[in-house]
Amino acid sequence: MPDLADDSLSHDVLREGDPRLLVRCEPLLALDDRAGREARALMSALTVFRARHGFGRGIAAPQLGFDLRMLALDLGAGPFPLYNPEISWRSEETFELWDDCFSLPDKLVRVCRHRSISVRFRDEKFRARHWERLPPELAELLQHEIDHLDGVLMTARAAGPDAIRPAGERARLIDAARVSHRLSHARIAEAASHIDPLFLDTPQFVSEPLYDLLGCRITLKVETMNPIRSFKGRGAEYALSRLVEAGARGPLVCASAGNFGQALAYSCRRREIPLTVYAARDANPLKVERMRALGAEVRLEGDDFDAAKRAAKRHAATSGALMIEDGLLAEIAEGAGTIARELLARGDAYDAVVVPLGDGSLLNGMARWLKAASPATRVIGVCAEGAPAMAEAFALGPGAALGGPGSVRTIADGIAVGQAIAESVADMHGQVDEVRLVSDRHLLEAMRLLLRYAGVVVEPSGVAGLAAVVAEPGRYAGLEVATVLSGGNVTPAQSAQWFGTAVEQQA
Repeated sequence: MPDLADDSLSHDVLREGDPRLLVRCEPLLALDDRAGREARALMSALTVFRARHGFGRGIAAPQLGFDLRMLALDLGAGPFPLYNPEISWRSEETFELWDDCFSLPDKLVRVCRHRSISVRFRDEKFRARHWERLPPELAELLQHEIDHLDGVLMTARAAGPDAIRPAGERARLIDAARVSHRLSHARIAEAASHIDPLFLDTPQFVSEPLYDLLGCRITLKVETMNPIRSFKGRGAEYALSRLVEAGARGPLVCASAGNFGQALAYSCRRREIPLTVYAARDANPLKVERMRALGAEVRLEGDDFDAAKRAAKRHAATSGALMIEDGLLAEIAEGAGTIARELLARGDAYDAVVVPLGDGSLLNGMARWLKAASPATRVIGVCAEGAPAMAEAFALGPGAALGGPGSVRTIADGIAVGQAIAESVADMHGQVDEVRLVSDRHLLEAMRLLLRYAGVVVEPSGVAGLAAVVAEPGRYAGLEVATVLSGGNVTPAQSAQWFGTAVEQQA
């Protein structure tokens, strides 16, 4: 651990005893040149500290001698400022933890904090935002930084006897208690360099007709305009590139309703790796045809996706092939997380991002980036009513035992999950705000709206996010919303049934 008391590493952070740390900061009335300069200085100081020490999530204006009400945070996706942050709600429940501070580099202090808070603030463009019901690890961080803006150091919050300890005990008292996550911001950031560019920088646009119909300004992120017509290529490409770097050369096996199998087949063909895909006997024939055309051996077994997955696992156990399980392998979700990174690249501020939820790779990858780069954005997963396993598992809360496979009855084959993946559910907690259920009726309505008003053919699972808005427009009225159109594989027979006309899609 570096010596935090070393002045050469402090980046001019004021230390305990400087009277400027005890002054309450004044609110900003507008974002002027001075505020911009000081915000950049805060972000630079935080970046330097993180680079030198490997940790550090926040810094407040008084720590650099500034008196405007602002702070900078870096939750893993790069630094950003908060102007005029104020706590708008506090939970009644409190907890104690050991805290550290750049301005008290030789001390750790045990403090009492509210377990959750909500915060109103202005973002980097001085837009009003509301960050609601933070999880404990972020609630304590914001309470610490807002204390700085009020001229309060953590020593004033010392709780109980022996509440101040030397910084040398940081590993035992702080690091060991810090929440970890298996999805990495750094790997999401690097994933784009491993993914075939065909899957990157997909179209995103605001649909004005849908705004008029639904009452919210909705951005569509279209993931269907690529060789496999779904977002799955991002995760498959990144996961396979990492496996190849680690020396894996196959053979591989997976289970798929069709889209992930296409994605893995595409990536395996590029790398000359043999692949076997297990799918249900009633799998979408267009998807099955495309998997085979891309070079995969496809075996149809079982009455549903979960039965096909069990068959794939048996094959892996007996053949020695490496099982690639979508929703379980972290790199698949991290590849999907590049969608969120692109979504925010233009500087838009979303109140909510509504995402289809099947095995969890798309939702978890996007949520991991969104909650680090735009934490006030609510992240909402959407399951089909006829496949509620992931929603039910999430509702049980962290650490709860998951139930066995449930029945599945929905037209949305791509999110027709009957058995929740424990690791994927665990990834959701602290990142995903809520999960909604939508009916097949609303899935069909959303598909028809997209074809009519955006000219985009989307399969039922790919439109689940929009269907949630269609089902409950009042929940999103007046908000800035984004959703991912995650897949577009529709057979002519399905097209005739769902749209009243055959939209031909060649394999």
